[in-house]
Amino acid sequence: MKALVFHEKKCIGCKLCHLACSAQNEEIFNPRLARLVITSCYDRDGLIVEGQVCDLCMSCVEACPVDAIIEKNGRLSFLEDLCTDCGLCVDVCPNQVIVKKDRGIGVCVQCRSCANWCPTEALTFEEVNK
Repeated sequence: MKALVFHEKKCIGCKLCHLACSAQNEEIFNPRLARLVITSCYDRDGLIVEGQVCDLCMSCVEACPVDAIIEKNGRLSFLEDLCTDCGLCVDVCPNQVIVKKDRGIGVCVQCRSCANWCPTEALTFEEVNK
């Protein structure tokens, strides 16, 4: 199955991925609503970048008591109308990339928007062994 992969050495810290993700999923440019976490800062040695993305570990699928998050054809689907906003998926996500919003949650459904907008191909979809 293919999953999102972050290549920190290619990242320039521009955060276009955050903007693309929030625009695609929330119809607003708000980095806090992105379903990935990329941080960057400079120190005396240069740019330091760290990132977390959904790696399809399925912890959220297993934790959801109402099956609002399901795996289908190697991708996650989020059924917002079933979600009770209990937050269990947020708590169990090892990469902390499920977003708790004012109403509901935001789950990465591998829409590829972040990777499509990345100017350096720091975000790619690659075959992973699960």
